[in-house]
Amino acid sequence: MTPGDRYSPFVYGVTRIILTTPLRLLYGCEVRGGENLPRRGPAILASSHSSNLDPCILGISYPGVIRWMAKAELWQPGLAWLVERLGGFPVYRGGADRQAVRRARELLNQGWVVGIFPEGTRFREGQLGEFQPGVGMLAVGAGVPVIPIRVSGNEKIMRRFRPGRPRVILSVGPPVDLEIGAMSRGRASHEATRRIQEAVDAL
Repeated sequence: MTPGDRYSPFVYGVTRIILTTPLRLLYGCEVRGGENLPRRGPAILASSHSSNLDPCILGISYPGVIRWMAKAELWQPGLAWLVERLGGFPVYRGGADRQAVRRARELLNQGWVVGIFPEGTRFREGQLGEFQPGVGMLAVGAGVPVIPIRVSGNEKIMRRFRPGRPRVILSVGPPVDLEIGAMSRGRASHEATRRIQEAVDAL
């Protein structure tokens, strides 16, 4: 880990132990296509996003550690301590946060698995929102597998302020084909974003 990295294997492990049984009892958390999940990094997990519980559900469903690109709004007193010990790092939504992309690339270079929600926010009706350009910017030149993931059922966990108990299914696809011909970096990033969204949408 680099100096200043506050990730704690102990906090990550204990948190996963605490969350695994209740989340699986409540939501099942079935994984389809689990053979496509990388056994180790570096790799990028690009997932749809419909519930605040998504990082937890994905975290207990993947046997390794996921370093999450998390919305900057989570960096609040108290909560920031936990998010950082769980390996999260902030991203400012609404565009391509180059600092977040640089941090993600640093982690990939160190061999980590980086998790990202390319929509940038939650879409509760089970439909994908438009992917933000940062995912393509990260993928281009990273030279690591990008694994598409679609989470279904999670949009029903909380509806009209009433908790639900839907069956949550994680569909995992094979690595996205990011062999892109010669073009400018901006166009290549746009094309990578388009391909990643298509791969998630197809699940």
